Amino acid sequence: MTRQKAQIYGQIFIYILTIVLVSFILVYGYNAVQNFKSRADKVACLKFKNDLSNAVEGILSDFGSVKIKEFQLCPPYTKVCFVETYESPNLPSSTDPVIRDSIASNTGRNIFLVEDIAKDSFYAGKISVEPDVLCIKSSNNKIRLKLEGRGNYVLLSQT
Repeated sequence: MTRQKAQIYGQIFIYILTIVLVSFILVYGYNAVQNFKSRADKVACLKFKNDLSNAVEGILSDFGSVKIKEFQLCPPYTKVCFVETYESPNLPSSTDPVIRDSIASNTGRNIFLVEDIAKDSFYAGKISVEPDVLCIKSSNNKIRLKLEGRGNYVLLSQT
């Protein structure tokens, strides 16, 4: 009888050890996947910023040329707002407060990535938009822009 009890206790120990190991592997795997996804989102944001800045810089001095470009927006952002930087912008009262504060404090940032509110911003070169704050909602995480070179600034508009 004692031999059977020892085998039962041994099996219980093996089951508990198995549950602990499987739990550890699942938690570690979940964290690894979340970390990978977070880094992929950061890379997508950097790619968007670089692509947009390079597109503006590439057409800036090419007076009269027009290009239509499609940009992949990074998650979790659903909208991009462009702010006039060639001339002083007149901000409508409905402008996002984060954008309004950024412009008022002269940060120089003219592109704002918006989830529910503006959460990230950067400078993409001398741009002009009509109206002075142009917000474009993404469709399938993409936006299409018309870029017109004006010599010393780029006119951006939605297509």
